Amino acid sequence: MIRYVLKRFLWLIPVIIVVSFVVFSLMDLAPGDLVDAMAPEGATAEDLAALRAQLGLDRPLVIRYIAYMFRLIQGDLGNSDITGISVWNTYISRLPNTLMLALGGLVVGASISIPMGIRAAKRAGKLTDNITTTFTLIGMSMPGFWLGLLLLLLFSHYLGWVPAGGDRHGFRSFILPAICSGLMLMATSTRQTRSSMLEVLNADFLRTARAKGVPEKTVIRRHALGNAWIPILTTMGVSLSISLAGSAVIESVFAWPGVGRMLVEAVTTRDVTMTTGTVIMTTIVYVFILLLVDLSYAIIDPRIKSQYVSGGRKKKKQSTTIRKPRPAPIPLGPDYVSELVQATIVDIESEEVVKQAEKANPPEGNKSVFSNSAAVKETVSVAEKTANEGLVAKKYEKRSQFRDIMVSMVNNKGAFAGMIILGAIVLMFLLSLLISFESVTAMNVRQRFTPPSLHYPFGTDSLGRNMFLRVIFGTRYSLVIGIGSTLISLLIGVSLGAVAGFYGNKLDDIVMRISDTLASIPGMLLGIVIVTVLGQTLQNLIFAVGITGIPIYIRITRASILSVRNQEFVEAARAVGLSNARIIFRQVLPNGLAPILVTMTTSLGVTILIASGLSFLGFGVPVPHPEWGALIAGGRDFIRQAPWLTTFPGLFIMITVLSFNLLGDGMRDALDPKYRKRTKKKANA
Repeated sequence: MIRYVLKRFLWLIPVIIVVSFVVFSLMDLAPGDLVDAMAPEGATAEDLAALRAQLGLDRPLVIRYIAYMFRLIQGDLGNSDITGISVWNTYISRLPNTLMLALGGLVVGASISIPMGIRAAKRAGKLTDNITTTFTLIGMSMPGFWLGLLLLLLFSHYLGWVPAGGDRHGFRSFILPAICSGLMLMATSTRQTRSSMLEVLNADFLRTARAKGVPEKTVIRRHALGNAWIPILTTMGVSLSISLAGSAVIESVFAWPGVGRMLVEAVTTRDVTMTTGTVIMTTIVYVFILLLVDLSYAIIDPRIKSQYVSGGRKKKKQSTTIRKPRPAPIPLGPDYVSELVQATIVDIESEEVVKQAEKANPPEGNKSVFSNSAAVKETVSVAEKTANEGLVAKKYEKRSQFRDIMVSMVNNKGAFAGMIILGAIVLMFLLSLLISFESVTAMNVRQRFTPPSLHYPFGTDSLGRNMFLRVIFGTRYSLVIGIGSTLISLLIGVSLGAVAGFYGNKLDDIVMRISDTLASIPGMLLGIVIVTVLGQTLQNLIFAVGITGIPIYIRITRASILSVRNQEFVEAARAVGLSNARIIFRQVLPNGLAPILVTMTTSLGVTILIASGLSFLGFGVPVPHPEWGALIAGGRDFIRQAPWLTTFPGLFIMITVLSFNLLGDGMRDALDPKYRKRTKKKANA
């Protein structure tokens, strides 16, 4: 256990070095610098140069970074470039507020989600389960900043029960931010609790406990929940670590003085020292919370504790074992016709196999190696015939599998609803291509704040612009951002994960360490820094959101490749001399594609939420482009007199993300053989 903890803490050192250098470099590359923000009006070029020399900004980037790291080793995070106050003191003063908000959200979310998830699992397939599943899907699809604004509108503006924001009213100021954070956690936690409980409710040990007369409540709480805790705890731990790293969106909505809001202010003012120090501390907190989650597994499951204790000893023992060298490929000749037949059937490329065999064992004269005897000729002809039959069978088998998946998707009510909703959104996207940019930005001050009517279905904004046209026009931004950023994550993450899983060894270690380092930086913070450096354009926003999704694809793809890379068809492909690239992308990867496809459908919704959050904070598509998150940000100041300005864009974000989540759930069930088997049984019954 101690060895494992020390290893994780030692791993923090390269993570801090890489993270600090990346953030330091990105902030230095951002357009403008501290001098531009501090310089008075009328300052000459000589004055600006003198000020840069005084602040040390005229030195090369590497020299400044090395000086910063020397101070960091001594425990000095530096002083803010704007206020001159110690970064450490500022961070420590904000951390209790973020910690209180995160723990409050955890208590609210866990106290509701765990009983709700258990109840839904016990009544799987019934009305309670369907209501719970729908509720969690809606909660996962709702942007946090929009939910926060709705809570403020209801409980603060209309009912007047709690203050509108800030921390000046003590515990009353803390209630709404904690509820908003807890509701966001509750959706994912309820879903995970239900899924984990379904895995163990029909286990043999539970039937044994019931047969012994153990009360049902004890069976559920002690036996079932005790064996389902690990995935539930993982979900809660990841959510807590993200909140502790600074929930910039929620803190911005409620004007809560936390770490996330402090980082947004530092990036906006180009405060490099404050930004770098804050990201380093949030990364350390993020990794530390995940370490606590991993260590808590040992408390829940003694088997995991034994792995922690004996992990180092096992690894040492394995390192002393002598690895046998990999045998050289065996030439394919007349004595290996049976192996050749099997390889031919697996790869369905009999002609290529024959060519490879003749190349490996050149024939004498003009005679082929397969013309040595009539028996061999007959065997090869049978192999070719079998291969052709196998090709036809495989073709129709693929069609049959695709048909089964599509039938399962159509029969799944949630997936079918998701396809209908997504079809409607795609139709609106096509309609948005017919709307000119001038029409959505045209102002009519006489019609400002017109409520929804037949002429203006979604009302008008503070400048009299038609909100219906602006919301429909915003469809093109959200879909393009979701699809574009997902493709970036997919292409980079799948390629790196496939190479790491197939080759293993040092290459696997390098790729996974890169993935861990990238995952150590909270996605929203990384997106803010990247957009600040590259500039606020649609292309840069797509790239920033896409980079944040790469680690999950690397891990999913690597796990899929590891599960199939040692199977017989891969060895057969190696035996016939196929290249590693062809084996990876034509043989191995298609057989591990199911979890990647499910991840892709759900990540489409996640990327839309991240992009809208960045736009809400002012780091997304620039004004006056009507992106949905930017529309909500523009209407928050008028939420009391014109609530429709935030209502309709928020609904469109939620419905779009919900359609992708429904499709993801349907695809997961369709690709699950057990689910398809149950569906067929119900249909036959």
